[in-house]
Amino acid sequence: MSSVLGRITEFQQENAYAVIGIMVFLTLAMLPGIFRLETVVALENMMPPESEPVEELNNLRAEGIGKDAIALEIEVGLTEEGPQSINDPAVQEYIQTTQDSIQEIHGITSIQSPLRRDELVYEDGSVAVIALNSYMGDNGDRMERIFREIEVESSYNRPEGVETQVVGVPAVQSNLGDMVERDRNVTTGMAMIMVFLITLGLFRGSLSAAIMPMIIVALSVVWLYGTMGYLGMPLSTLAGSVAALIIGIGIAYAIHVSNIYRFNRRDKGIDDSLVESMEDIGTSIIASAITTISAFMAFLVGDMPEMHRFGMTMSMGIGYAVIFTIFFLPAVFTVEEKLMKKIRDSIHWRHNF
Repeated sequence: MSSVLGRITEFQQENAYAVIGIMVFLTLAMLPGIFRLETVVALENMMPPESEPVEELNNLRAEGIGKDAIALEIEVGLTEEGPQSINDPAVQEYIQTTQDSIQEIHGITSIQSPLRRDELVYEDGSVAVIALNSYMGDNGDRMERIFREIEVESSYNRPEGVETQVVGVPAVQSNLGDMVERDRNVTTGMAMIMVFLITLGLFRGSLSAAIMPMIIVALSVVWLYGTMGYLGMPLSTLAGSVAALIIGIGIAYAIHVSNIYRFNRRDKGIDDSLVESMEDIGTSIIASAITTISAFMAFLVGDMPEMHRFGMTMSMGIGYAVIFTIFFLPAVFTVEEKLMKKIRDSIHWRHNF
């Protein structure tokens, strides 16, 4: 194994620019997959589709019986200048116009109007509810579209002092999906910043030494999300944390190689240093990655699709991290050395001139 890793490293040294160019091209090809990535947080999506409750619910939906309830709350009396009662003519006209517009939204199957049902109006006349039914079930994109279209339609010609809010399980799922995406971005960004600062301190303030491992984990996350998008694997509550975990686990592989390489570089040339470093630690990194991936693959044994997705995404992310460490990091070090040499030669030439 060590000799094979040595030959792989030598190949990257001889074709460093080509290796980096190919990797950049493939990474750019992964970007469209990221935009295809969906966020699904419906409860039934976390259970096996063949389980009896989910199967029966889907059968009811197929028959047009099982529907999702949505409500548009309309509240008045929030300002002294605006309407103070749902019975205000301006509010009544707004309710009629709004429910007529919502009725045209694809996916809305029925509407119950507070203009016809007194129980949909609070006793004090401050709040009215337009009750809606939909059949979209756990389809995250369609439910998100319906949710947004209701918000847009309810914002048109709304009298001053009148507030509206979309509520119901689909609305909760939509908000939860937004929270998952927001937390994914925040945790990924925080993980990158914290890991970079720690790596910078580990390499005693060397910016280039700290950036090299960060390139590996950043590419791993991009490839992971791109692959998930292309394969149609949705992002869910548990899988939303995988990026930070991949950064924390994957950075160790790159740091090990970087640390040994810089140790060997003190008394050897770049070619010998890289080959020796990969031969010394490459096998250990691969073995460590295989054991870690095996542990996460154990999640596939369970029945919960949510656990399956978590195990698969973690396994892919760790796999990408070790692949980039073995098949890409030596090329990056080689190009870095060449660029630094050119900079030093340029500074030396200017100094002599």
